[in-house]
Amino acid sequence: MAELATKEQTFWDRHARHDPLWAILSDPTKTGRRWDLRSFLETGRREVSLLMYQLRALNVEVDRKAALDFGCGIGRLTQPLAAYFERVVGLDISPEMIRLAHEINECPGRVQYVHNPGTDMAALGTGDFTFMYSNVVLQHIEPDTALRYLRELFRVVARGGVLVFQLPSHPRRPDDQQPVSTPMAEEAYRASIRVESDFPDFAAPEAEVVLAASVTNTSRQAWSQREVGPIRLGNHWLAGPGHAMLIQDDGRARLPTDLADGETCHVTLQITLPQEPGEYQLECDVVHEGISWFADKGSETWKRNVRVGGVSSVHPSAGAATPMVGARALSLSDEASAEDPEPLPMHGIHRQVVEQVIRDNGGTVVHLETDERCGREWVGYRYFVRKT
Repeated sequence: MAELATKEQTFWDRHARHDPLWAILSDPTKTGRRWDLRSFLETGRREVSLLMYQLRALNVEVDRKAALDFGCGIGRLTQPLAAYFERVVGLDISPEMIRLAHEINECPGRVQYVHNPGTDMAALGTGDFTFMYSNVVLQHIEPDTALRYLRELFRVVARGGVLVFQLPSHPRRPDDQQPVSTPMAEEAYRASIRVESDFPDFAAPEAEVVLAASVTNTSRQAWSQREVGPIRLGNHWLAGPGHAMLIQDDGRARLPTDLADGETCHVTLQITLPQEPGEYQLECDVVHEGISWFADKGSETWKRNVRVGGVSSVHPSAGAATPMVGARALSLSDEASAEDPEPLPMHGIHRQVVEQVIRDNGGTVVHLETDERCGREWVGYRYFVRKT
């Protein structure tokens, strides 16, 4: 086991020295250190905001005492978790990742980063945490080791605590695989969006509304879904003074298979309003499925303020002060010019095996959703578990 842990540490240390942000969030358009640190960290803020809203929507109560970010990297998710928990610990096998995380830690009194050199979690006490989150981490670990880590995660979470993690289950059958999306040139991600139907200033919670919208390809490159994969119109729901992301994926509307540069298409988009009363912002954007939202490439979105229900308020934690990370620069090594490290491995653990481990360790699955973070060639799931 010690030899395996050393091998894993060496692998991730090399990626941390070569291109740490891409190793953590492997956007195919961001290789070669093309991630901007502030934009990279903003993806974590949005992800955590969405996660906390989803837990509320599922009526999963979480004790806000202490959270663990397993496989934290440089702290993309650890830092925003500090807006919701009294104490947060980021755990990673790579000392180089931990070094970088310390450099940009803006909440040292509440956020701690711990190097975990082994396949156990000896540095963490039993029942130390009330919440554990891990995303796009376990999928890169060999199954036997990932299962060992999973059992340890149950050990360090207290009774009544919540664990949320994502894992591929098994490869998708060739005849069931979805078209693989291929990145377009950066300048192709430009669109103009207009919602042409009247939208009510006031609407009931969870009401369904159909929007008539137009999308214009304002880039200088045609969009051919036969060549690059699905491109659709979608919407988000934002809330709070900082317009925190609450629901990232609501409606979807298919665009024509081919849309020439300068061409406009008209679609209908069915959306569902949030379930809690309050002040929200509806944002519509174009998404290249499996690649990127157009706004993340610099395209403009369409926005509208909406009041849901009869109360003018925001979600309890929607406006929580999130650490503004990214003002500092990372002290990256010069290894980016060296030979590329080995590709990131992908492993799956069948859903039935994972669910058995959950039961064996006193857990109950309170919500299960399909997940494509592992790629469309895999069947994957995201597990929401209560340790009972």
